[in-house]
Amino acid sequence: MRKKLNSESGLTLVEMLCAVVILILLGLLLNTGLQMAMSTYRAIVAQSEVELLLSTAVDAISDDLRYARDVAEDGTDGFTYTSDSFGADTALDLNSDGQIVARVGDEEKRLLSTGAYGLNGAYQVKNIKISYTQPNFTIELTVATKDGAISAQTPDGGVTVRCLNPGKGGGV
Repeated sequence: MRKKLNSESGLTLVEMLCAVVILILLGLLLNTGLQMAMSTYRAIVAQSEVELLLSTAVDAISDDLRYARDVAEDGTDGFTYTSDSFGADTALDLNSDGQIVARVGDEEKRLLSTGAYGLNGAYQVKNIKISYTQPNFTIELTVATKDGAISAQTPDGGVTVRCLNPGKGGGV
């Protein structure tokens, strides 16, 4: 037993410091790798959410315009129509928050719920252009994150929706 107590074997201070430095470097590498992975994950989720909002918005607009009646020019390079969802003299536009709204007179009604635009409105519709050439509507949308870093848009030429009531009540 005395032999064990008097033994000189063990770790020196330099060896201990080297081991600590190596562990710190490994920890830094692990932390950097995790930060890169989280950054990539957030970017992929944001791109997915932007594309989902674009798809949802195009579907909602298409569903409303497909059954439009009484399409008429409104004098501002746009048109109004009678919507099954919103009523007569409906015009689709963007509000100040980058959300699609149906304007009926002085009233604004959201086409999609606020939840569709992400947590705290993280995603916005940056551009909306809808044109009408009887019997088809052409929808062009651009959706992006608030800072515009990630975006998605309809294909060149937009998405064409055939109006099922082109001859009823006149039209453009």
